[in-house]
Amino acid sequence: MVSLGTQSGQRSYLGMIGIALKMLMGDPVKYFGLVFGIGFSTLLMSQQASIFVGLLTWGANPVLDVRQAQIWVMDPRVKQPDQGQPISDQSLYRVRSVDGVAWAVPYARSAATVKTMQGNIAAVTLVGVDNQSMVGLPEENLTNSMAAIRGRNAAILDGNTTHLIWADGRDPIGEAVEINDNRIVVTGLTSSLTNFSGLPTLYMKYSDAIAITPPERNKLSFVLVEAKPGIEPEALAKRITEVTGLKALTRQQFAAAGTQFIIENTGIPISFGAAIGLGILVAVVITALTLAMFVAENLKNFGALKAIGVTNRQILVMVLSQALLVGFIGYGIGIGGTAAFLYFGQADPSLRGFKALGEIVGGSALLVMVIVLGSAYVSVRKVLKLDPAIVFRG
Repeated sequence: MVSLGTQSGQRSYLGMIGIALKMLMGDPVKYFGLVFGIGFSTLLMSQQASIFVGLLTWGANPVLDVRQAQIWVMDPRVKQPDQGQPISDQSLYRVRSVDGVAWAVPYARSAATVKTMQGNIAAVTLVGVDNQSMVGLPEENLTNSMAAIRGRNAAILDGNTTHLIWADGRDPIGEAVEINDNRIVVTGLTSSLTNFSGLPTLYMKYSDAIAITPPERNKLSFVLVEAKPGIEPEALAKRITEVTGLKALTRQQFAAAGTQFIIENTGIPISFGAAIGLGILVAVVITALTLAMFVAENLKNFGALKAIGVTNRQILVMVLSQALLVGFIGYGIGIGGTAAFLYFGQADPSLRGFKALGEIVGGSALLVMVIVLGSAYVSVRKVLKLDPAIVFRG
């Protein structure tokens, strides 16, 4: 059974919290200023972090799109999926001969320029997938894609990027394009993950893709491998490297390499890091200054409360409750704005696939709470040392 003293103490704290919130809302300028500042900072931090993570995944997406392959084999100089350094056709057979390989198929990936019958010119990423297994096609609508690509010089296109080739919004199925004076017909659409180049991806059979590219001694970009049952892909990748001298990475390792390449070779981390840091700075400055001003202007009120017996602990609870209220409301507005931006942004191909990950949502919440509670504690220290007699002075 809860004692009367405990119940009285609980009512006392609840009463103090009620008074604190009335004091806060009684000053609408500072109240809305705090909410707006925290909301804007949360929006800036979470939105920029979401876009940053989304851009990093673009470097991994060409690998993640190929879900059937466990291992990618390539020239040792290759650092990321769009940096194809062709290897010899014999490499395919050497990889197939390695103990533990269930199957190995060719995969070509290169840049190309298409010309439409309407006179448009556009850059694309040309992908050649294995003629028989079709390993390398995106999973979405896979059965129809495999059927559509069987014909000679037939191609399927990422349907999310057709506007980059035909700006008039026409249905591309049945449209003919030219690549290096070779006539290609778009026979189907698929949906691939956005790659860092942002170019449309055109898929063809491997034999057709290498036939229309400029003459080179080597045209094989990668060998895609599946390990036999019971064999770990990491162990097989090491074995392939030892036997063939080629670089072999698991799907996860190569995807991570694509992300790491962006981090090390672009200014994206610095740009977005600065934006996120600015969001944190805005939150700290606005919250700390506004709370400090609010507490300073209410020193006599706090002094009066202390004069009638309100303890320092109750004062601390009052100020923390004020900070938590504006923190929760501001955070909700900011994270809601980020969610709305990313949701409606899916209609824009340049934002397709961006999402607010749980880690970003949780991390933003933690940062906001640390900032508001820290600011509240710094602001309330003057009150805790306050002499109640101040209320009786002129």
